Order: sequence, then C-alpha cells, then structure tokens
Amino acid sequence: MEKLETIPVTDWLKRWSGQRTFNKIWLPLLRAKLGENYRKASASFIWSTIARLYAARRTGLKKEMFGYLLGGYARMLQRFGQVIAEEGVKIHLRSIAQRVTSLSNGQVQIECCNGHQETFDQVVITVAAPIAAEICQNLSPNERDRLNAIEYQGIICASLLLKQSLSPYYVTNITDDWVPFTGIIEMTTLVDPQHFDGRTLVYLPKYVVPNDPAFNLTDDEIEETFVRALEIMYPHFNRDDILSFRVSRVKYGVAISTLNYSKNLPPMHLSTPGVHIINSAHILNGTLNVNETVQLAENASVELLLRHHPTGSDTFNSSQPNKR
Repeated sequence: MEKLETIPVTDWLKRWSGQRTFNKIWLPLLRAKLGENYRKASASFIWSTIARLYAARRTGLKKEMFGYLLGGYARMLQRFGQVIAEEGVKIHLRSIAQRVTSLSNGQVQIECCNGHQETFDQVVITVAAPIAAEICQNLSPNERDRLNAIEYQGIICASLLLKQSLSPYYVTNITDDWVPFTGIIEMTTLVDPQHFDGRTLVYLPKYVVPNDPAFNLTDDEIEETFVRALEIMYPHFNRDDILSFRVSRVKYGVAISTLNYSKNLPPMHLSTPGVHIINSAHILNGTLNVNETVQLAENASVELLLRHHPTGSDTFNSSQPNKR
C-alpha cells in the first residue's frame, strides 16, 4: 500500500483503464467525491474504496451483503454511553474543548468554552487534525505543521423524509456540474420503509473543501437549490412530498490520502507528555466508516493507552464539533 501512496490516483487509473475510460468514468467520479482535490490524492485512495466495495462480496454467495442497525447509529451510541457509564465513566455532553495544556506536574488540563476545567493523567484528543493543532498548547512546531498539513474534504449533507420513493437505487453518483449535490442515497432501498412508517429516507451529500463558500449558505438556501434540482431530475417528484428537510455540515469530514500520506502523518503519541491524538486521519489502507473507526479505537487503546499508562487511571476523551 505504501507503494500506491507514491503514485497519483490519476496516473494509476489512466494506466489500468486508459485515457478514454478515465475521462468518461473515473474523472467525473473523482471530482464528485474530491472536487479539485482529486489532483492531490494518491492511488491508495481509489484502492481502499474498491477494496471496501469488494469486501461486500466476500461470501460464498458472491453478491453484495449489507446490513443496517435498526434505529440508526444513535441507538448504538446510546448503548455505548450506558455501558461505559455503568463502568463509572462520566460523560460531559456539550462541553467543547477549547484548550489542552500540559502542566508542570505532568498532568494535562482541559479547558472548555463554558469555563469548566478538568485535569487528567492522560488525554486522548479525537477531533480533526486542524482543530487538534489549534487547541493543543504544547505541540512542537513540527507536530503542529504536520497536523495542519493533512488535507480534508468536507461535506454538506441534506436528509429528506419523503412521502414516496425517488428511485429504486441505493446509491446514485452525480457527475453533472449543474447539480448542487454529488450523490443520492436512498436508504429505504436498503432499510425496510416500515421502519419509517412507510416513508422514504434520502440523503443528498455535497462534498466540498473546508473553506467552500457553500458552508455560509443558510438551510433555506440549500433546501431551495437541492429541491429545484430534484424536480428537474425526477419528473414525478413534487416538493409537497417533503415531510422533513434537515442540513448537516462538517468542514473536516474525510482526510484525503495524499502522496506519501502515511509517512507524513503525525504519530498518535505526541512529544507532549500525556497527550495523544487519535482521529479518522489515522485510518490507513481503508475508508472512513464505522467498522474502521471501531477497529482504530481498539488498536489504539492497546498500543497507546495501556503501554503508555499501564495503571489505567482516568482518561478524558476530548470531543469538539467540527462545524467551524
């Protein structure tokens, strides 16, 4: 995989599929997913994506096998919260970490935006790299530069609850420039509509760079442009079918696998005593999803927390919204 990190994704795809196929198929898909950042991505990006899709066929049936959690990820997170609370762990919701500072006594202090402060022996920071670089006060210049050098792709995603279905397809990739979103995911082709009282759940993602002007649009502005596009794409669609329209924005959604990515990635264990940074940017040879995230957390807990602090004293998981 390290060899693929040295090859631009464009060069690799042209080599194996040809210029014409690249122009007609791969280039529009790359732009839909990465925008102009596709020029910075290595071949490991597309390899990881293909490997993830192929993994769905790794059964004797040789067909796609997908599953879903009834109630969504909120149900899973609520259960996680219950389990760790039963173990005596305290969870502070809506406590945005503003500053993480190493103290002279070897402990680490966390200061939140509401003025609340806590002191710990070990701190694990799970926010995106640019935010981690901003809130950590004792990073070396090299560590700060390496964190800020990680390229991210953001996302603006609309969630629609509709009276009727748009299409029979789970995923529709959009490559037309005039369409304001880059894909259509109709979850109720996978999830039985009875779980939504017979309604249809649709996601409309738009992948953008973190400083894209689209982040400044209001929910109403996004809704109007998205709905207008749906009316053109699906003649049977009527905006009166919309029961709910919600918008989510994440500036630092996915770290882009740039050239020599793993070599340039900052280590999880920093030079600052007691401070660790573990986030989705540390997912190597894979794509951002729940399975990869859980595996990363399990591996990191053994590699970092147990080895660097075998006594197992309190650890604070610093979470901060990345809607900045």
